[in-house]
Amino acid sequence: MNSETQEIVKQIDGWNELWRRDIHPWDKGVPSPALIEVIEKKPISAQIPKSGNVLVPGCGRGVDVFYLGNENRKAYGLDISPIAVQQCKDIRTEKGISESVAEFIVGDFFKFDTPAGGFQLVYDYTFFCAIPPTLRANWGRRMSEIIPKDGILITLMYPIGNHTDGPPFAVSVDHYHSFLDENFDCLLVDDCSSFEARQGKEKVGVWRRK
Repeated sequence: MNSETQEIVKQIDGWNELWRRDIHPWDKGVPSPALIEVIEKKPISAQIPKSGNVLVPGCGRGVDVFYLGNENRKAYGLDISPIAVQQCKDIRTEKGISESVAEFIVGDFFKFDTPAGGFQLVYDYTFFCAIPPTLRANWGRRMSEIIPKDGILITLMYPIGNHTDGPPFAVSVDHYHSFLDENFDCLLVDDCSSFEARQGKEKVGVWRRK
């Protein structure tokens, strides 16, 4: 994000204001190549749940929700912006996708009501880096609450670096270990394919709830 966009985010209702102005540079309109690799191509794909509930926090326009949801795996998109969620619902209608495949919720990741049984799969991309770093420990605890034993968390770690401004705030592999290792086993941390502007700034991680 540029400095003007970062300043908007700091305002009350800042994320919703960005969606109102149609400013969302983090949203590429298609699933990340790294997610597709994990789901379809890497050996780890055999360990990704093929059924149950899936969560994409900070879902934006829902491209990852639509990709992950199917007749066996219900995907939930969560976003704090009512405008973003309404756009997701409109796109779902245009695509003719059922609510039983893709459901969208306006809510706070740290407080929203989870479905019975929690989430067998969670995909975090540009969410961990969007929240203030002071909330990262809470993020790790919340992941342990909503993912049951043997559930899977996919983290697309971006932007790897050491800059001090944000969002997006800088991340490192060690950051994820710090907040996940107590309750998750790390199955994979690896280089990954990326959008062109993000090459060299991302790694993918796969974690299983203990």
